Amino acid sequence: MATPITLTQPANTWEDRPITLAGRMESGLANWYLTLWQKQGTTWVLRGSTRTIADGAYKFLYTWPAPGAATFRVVIGNKNPGTLGTSPDRTVNVLDRTLVMNKPAATYTVLTGVKMTGKLTPPEPGKKLVGLQDRYGGKWRTLTSAWIAANGTFAVPVPDNLPATKTVRVITLGVPAASVEASGYAVITIKALVNAKVALVGAGYVNKTYRAGCPVKPSQLRLLTLNYWGFDGLVHRGELIVRDAAVAKMITVWTASFNAKFPIRRMQRVDLYGGSDIRSMAADNTSAFNCRQVTGNPYALSPHSYGYAIDINTVENPYLAANNVWYPSNGLAYRNRSVARPGMLFSSSAPTKALRAAGFFWGAGWRQPDYQHFEPQ
Repeated sequence: MATPITLTQPANTWEDRPITLAGRMESGLANWYLTLWQKQGTTWVLRGSTRTIADGAYKFLYTWPAPGAATFRVVIGNKNPGTLGTSPDRTVNVLDRTLVMNKPAATYTVLTGVKMTGKLTPPEPGKKLVGLQDRYGGKWRTLTSAWIAANGTFAVPVPDNLPATKTVRVITLGVPAASVEASGYAVITIKALVNAKVALVGAGYVNKTYRAGCPVKPSQLRLLTLNYWGFDGLVHRGELIVRDAAVAKMITVWTASFNAKFPIRRMQRVDLYGGSDIRSMAADNTSAFNCRQVTGNPYALSPHSYGYAIDINTVENPYLAANNVWYPSNGLAYRNRSVARPGMLFSSSAPTKALRAAGFFWGAGWRQPDYQHFEPQ
């Protein structure tokens, strides 16, 4: 007579979660060899084995990644059907976990914090990652990742410092290959634009470059933020403090320079260098407003004090001061203007042409040349 064996009805589960199949031998015997079988079409396939413990109890954990109905039985021994005993058949519904990426906009602008959003259903307790992939060389590659929120939503960043058209999708990370969920894909275009923004300037924003007695007040200045091409071939976000009346011309100049992909090392307000022109120049910084004396001539007020003048790529375009000292000291190799290198300014350079067209004079024409400097005529 066959030894009775039970199999409790398993709870429904998701395709990336194990199904718990448990029961007991009514004889209560321990250490009996059991096998788990799954029905596939008209045949049964072996899925695992275990042994009973105290009171004849047993448990299988088995993950079936295909959504739909899955039927199992437990057999005493390794043959199906078993001569010593076979449990009742149990069918469990394996539910489909879905990962949906919201339909993105068709186009974005570089450096605007592009993100792909969506939701994992059902939400996963605890931390779980999704990855952003793009199609490259006929294969999917993972670019970035983000945590899924407790409610299942996600917002995964898209690298947006280089213009490109990408085919993107989102997948779950950190799960077995058979359990990976993938969203549908979308095609997005990231466009290279200067994307200039203008804001008011408070006194606290120029506390190192403005002081009482300066020819312009902070209220007459503007913070101009814009994109520029770096020496690394990527787009970066920069900032200039300029006179309010110079904003329109500066946007025109930097739009032309950006479109020509003229490289800029960095573009930061001089306050980040403690108001020091020498430190700013040594950092190869492109800047405008700084209320100060002329570097190398403490008896003259710099044109930068008015918020109109601008210095560009100060290392690649050094300056011979009135004291016959070249600034910055790490730009001495660029005094030879016969050898063209990236970031150097010439008459044919996009910033030079655009600034001259806007009515600026280039300091390269002075007896003591200032290759970095432009000011209104």
